[in-house]
Amino acid sequence: MNWKEPLRWVIILSTVILLMIAVSFPFLAVNEPSGSRTAVVEGWIPKDLMPEVKRVLDEQGYERIYTTGTPRNCSHTFRLHDTLDIELPDPIQGGLVLNACGANGAGFIVIADTTVILDHKVAGVCIDHRADIRVPARRIRITPTFDGIARPEWELLFTLFVKFEGKNINALQRSVVMHQAEGNTEPGLPTYADVAAFALVKAGVPSTSITALPIYTVGESRTRSNAQRFAQQAREEGITSVDVISLGVHARRSRFAYQEACGDAVNVGIVSVDDPELKRGRWWLSLIGWYKVVKELIGVPATYLIEETK
Repeated sequence: MNWKEPLRWVIILSTVILLMIAVSFPFLAVNEPSGSRTAVVEGWIPKDLMPEVKRVLDEQGYERIYTTGTPRNCSHTFRLHDTLDIELPDPIQGGLVLNACGANGAGFIVIADTTVILDHKVAGVCIDHRADIRVPARRIRITPTFDGIARPEWELLFTLFVKFEGKNINALQRSVVMHQAEGNTEPGLPTYADVAAFALVKAGVPSTSITALPIYTVGESRTRSNAQRFAQQAREEGITSVDVISLGVHARRSRFAYQEACGDAVNVGIVSVDDPELKRGRWWLSLIGWYKVVKELIGVPATYLIEETK
């Protein structure tokens, strides 16, 4: 058998596959608005891109805006005298893990209701700190400490996550509030739906036009779980058309998930905000570009690809 023959077919097949991937960008990063005045913004879009999302919202003239998102890690940066207040719907008893790091001389105190359960110093590398909540508690408070005199603007402590019995505490909470040193309060933003809503308001979108649709139980995928949450809201409010605001090459998969969740009762359009990591016409020059494009091609169901390319 001539070994060159199978090698030639491998080269031809590989070339065809690479060419198909290379021309798939506009197919994935699709823009097909429905003409609706209702939009749903995917909350996982980085918050520093929300000014660009606002520009899109303004251009399209959306009047109702929904944000979706699953729980985020309980990640916060603290200055001296800041306090994170986590209220739970039911008393908890068991193991708590706080992953934290910070400046030299910094530390933290964790109080469960009125009992101090953790009082530790931190280092430059984030590590786990463990404690047992022995008396059922409905409130967890975290505040930084510091050996010496700290300037008000110094960021002393960073928490990467807080878990109770292995579960993200943001998926269990009733409310999360950051009480700042100067007396102000900010929402703790336990889900990406909350993060997106907050970032859009800071970008200039009226808060009265935004409804956050957080979800705390995630199914087989975050996108589908978010889509199902919006579909529930659409049925309750009688929404018949919507545009999904997504990011880059994820747009095609998002549209499919929302259309599948909403069914024929809702006309789902899609608007793709440019992804800074994937420049149109140049994405193939970077490994992250290939990774994201291939990932999305795999993520779009084959039946949907066939229907769209007929």
